[in-house]
Amino acid sequence: MPGRFSFLPVALILFAPAPIVAQVCLGSPTAAGQFAVTAEGTLTERSNDFGLGVEANLPGPLAFRAGVTVEDRDDDNRVTRFEGRGSYDLRSNGISICPVGGADYSRQSESEQSTTVLRIPIGLSVGGRLSLGDTGPAVLPSLRAGIASTRTTVDLQGTSDSTTRQSFFVVGGGSLSVDDLFVRAEAGVDSRRDEPFYTVRVGMRF
Repeated sequence: MPGRFSFLPVALILFAPAPIVAQVCLGSPTAAGQFAVTAEGTLTERSNDFGLGVEANLPGPLAFRAGVTVEDRDDDNRVTRFEGRGSYDLRSNGISICPVGGADYSRQSESEQSTTVLRIPIGLSVGGRLSLGDTGPAVLPSLRAGIASTRTTVDLQGTSDSTTRQSFFVVGGGSLSVDDLFVRAEAGVDSRRDEPFYTVRVGMRF
């Protein structure tokens, strides 16, 4: 019987849902039942993006994010992009693993032509949490990879033409969380583009 009781705490740790760190897989320190507001900037060779977002970590393994981004391109055009993302934490126990899915939508109009882009990424994210003391800062590294389907529709004088492309993406980075503030830096690549991108995000939890 002693062996059974000694195994019980280990089993509880391994198989408990541990919702407190349900967004660790994405590098976010937002705890269960918490929200966060974020501001971020993304740099590439051809454009600069600036956006605002809201993160919601529900009680349990589900977490969501919604945001709006303005893309400032080199050709002086600006495109507004709306995005949403959901994740489901499979295990938050040292290493957190999450299936992640979402959608990005943008529309650009110029003269008699309008272009809409709908991108649907699906992937898997892995992350962890390293606490620097009982009440000190925490570091949250994460890595996600997957595939994305991008549908581009061009309307010109009543004529519509659509194309769909698939691509692979990899994004990695780390967050530093101090009290209710956190800063995250990421770098990634997408096979649809021939350039890497770099993102810095600042957030506050509530």
